[in-house]
Amino acid sequence: MMKTTHRAIAVLAAATLALTCVPAAASAAEIAPQSAAPALPSGQAGPLIAAEVGPLADALISQGRPVTASSLETSAFPASAAVDGSSTTRWASQEGVDPQWITVDLGEGATVSRVLLNWEAAYASKYTVQISADGTNWTTLKDETAGNGGTDDITGLSGTGRYLRIHGTARGTAYGYSLWEVQIYGTPGTPGGSTGQTTTVTSISALQSAINNSDAGDTIVLKNGSYSVSSAVSLGSSASGTSSEPVTIKAETVGGVTLTGSSSFSFSGVHDVSIQGFKFTQSTTIDVGSSSKAVDFIRNEFVFAQSAEHNLIVRSDDSEVAYNWFHGKSTIGVYLGIEGPGTDTVAKNSHIHHNYFSDQTFAGSNGGESIRLGTSPKALSSGGAIVEYNLFEDADGDPEAISVKSSGHTIRYNTIRNSKGGIVLRHGNNNKVLSNYILNGDNGIRIYGNDHVIMNNYVSGISNIDGAIVVGSGTVRDHFVGESTESRKQYDAPDRIRIGLNTVVNNVNGLAGETHRTVEPRNVTIVDNIFQGSTNKLADVPLMQDFYWRGNILWGSAANGNIPTVGYTRVNPQLAQDAAGVWKIGSSSPAVNAAFMTDHGTWVTDDIEGRQRAGVYDVGAHEVTSNAATRAPLTTAKVGPTAP
Repeated sequence: MMKTTHRAIAVLAAATLALTCVPAAASAAEIAPQSAAPALPSGQAGPLIAAEVGPLADALISQGRPVTASSLETSAFPASAAVDGSSTTRWASQEGVDPQWITVDLGEGATVSRVLLNWEAAYASKYTVQISADGTNWTTLKDETAGNGGTDDITGLSGTGRYLRIHGTARGTAYGYSLWEVQIYGTPGTPGGSTGQTTTVTSISALQSAINNSDAGDTIVLKNGSYSVSSAVSLGSSASGTSSEPVTIKAETVGGVTLTGSSSFSFSGVHDVSIQGFKFTQSTTIDVGSSSKAVDFIRNEFVFAQSAEHNLIVRSDDSEVAYNWFHGKSTIGVYLGIEGPGTDTVAKNSHIHHNYFSDQTFAGSNGGESIRLGTSPKALSSGGAIVEYNLFEDADGDPEAISVKSSGHTIRYNTIRNSKGGIVLRHGNNNKVLSNYILNGDNGIRIYGNDHVIMNNYVSGISNIDGAIVVGSGTVRDHFVGESTESRKQYDAPDRIRIGLNTVVNNVNGLAGETHRTVEPRNVTIVDNIFQGSTNKLADVPLMQDFYWRGNILWGSAANGNIPTVGYTRVNPQLAQDAAGVWKIGSSSPAVNAAFMTDHGTWVTDDIEGRQRAGVYDVGAHEVTSNAATRAPLTTAKVGPTAP
């Protein structure tokens, strides 16, 4: 009987022989597969199989696959050159800009065990190798922090997904990033999502023709350049994809195509289509009609002419708006409006994430929101939108950067910085405002309507005397089906609101109410928050009925307000600033394990930084734990078209 050690030696010897006998130029396809050998008697060693000879078990799965990149130095260095099998062609990114990335579509469910990178002189000194099933949520397989160029042969990887990305975060030279070849080894994915054809076009008329003749799973690429569009490129039902195989219409590289003129795309009856990588400069609104569905806008730049009332209006259900940059608007109108069919229904299941909203300067008192979810006639319609991981800076077009005018939405993990606008629940019921940062602006969070949850938020540096968190008073008690248009426009006094685990620090005023409207809020629970400040009042709601105050911590030279004695403890929470300037508790804080309420887990199970809460929660937005934070105030590196 051949012993195990002898068998291993034979395996290694055969592997060496195989590697030396295969010509260097031979591809995997040139090595003919062998037929299966017959079974041998027990105890005898048969012919070696591929799984026993290590490197030969890895198949090259990237060559000729669809590939995209964050940018190109010029059209002479396309992303496709990195997977064409040639050592004389290469991809090169824009020079002098971090970060940059190149992504290969391997097919659904591919497994990756090895990545070989052949760098040109413009190499990455720091980069990650990442894998993703959907192109949005990434898992890091390799984090290189000391790259030195040449050839990086990264073995021992274990990942499953459709997309493999090389994400460069620091250049090794003053140039950009450039790869002669990206070779990915493992098991190829299934055809799902990648059965369509890729068509590259160089004119608007050719783009329209390609769209008219598209099938599910097709990708239509418009070559980089500037194109004038006087009559919108039309997407109708014939341009539709499926949920697993959308039709993708994209710029050659992100930001590489500028569309000028009066319009760009129009949508009617189309579904499962994705618009990617364009710079829109048009003079009319992009309006996605309610007859369409699952129309996505990914990694685009919206910098419209001021004559356009709005930038993007989405009336379709199931649409995603992600990694876009909206900026430069000085006239009335919104950057992004989620509407819906008819007058009283809001679009369903919108997902708005990782966008950058900036430089909105409309000087009027109303009508310049960055995001608007619904309108007053749609107040009682439930949309289920998720608005998360968006950054707002200099969002000065309206007191409402995020304006919620319908029901059933979740606003979470966003950062609003140095802006006139805040988060306002103007109409609607059953909305959640969770784990947002509002920093150094004019307005914080303002509440009208019923059954909202306001938890885990951090509000600091708000200058408006009205308050950092405002529990509004109303002009009506509850909106209802069939009420007049004029009644629907009124302010619905809040009922059954939960305000808990927030940190409200260093604002002109803390939590406040209103007196200029006279219908009082009712049944509001305000528990386990930290209110700290040096001016005006910390917690004062002049009109209220059946409020429940417990477990709050008050500190600073500001007056308490009319919060009842049973509702607070006046003690120093020992807040200290972290590197991002956020005031948070430490391990010695009296806020640790001090929450009065035990049912917070119904709504939140982690803190504002993504750390798991356990046992008795800490008071305020932060939980002291040894676990690493997974969220922080957003910066421009985390959002917009070039973000990872």
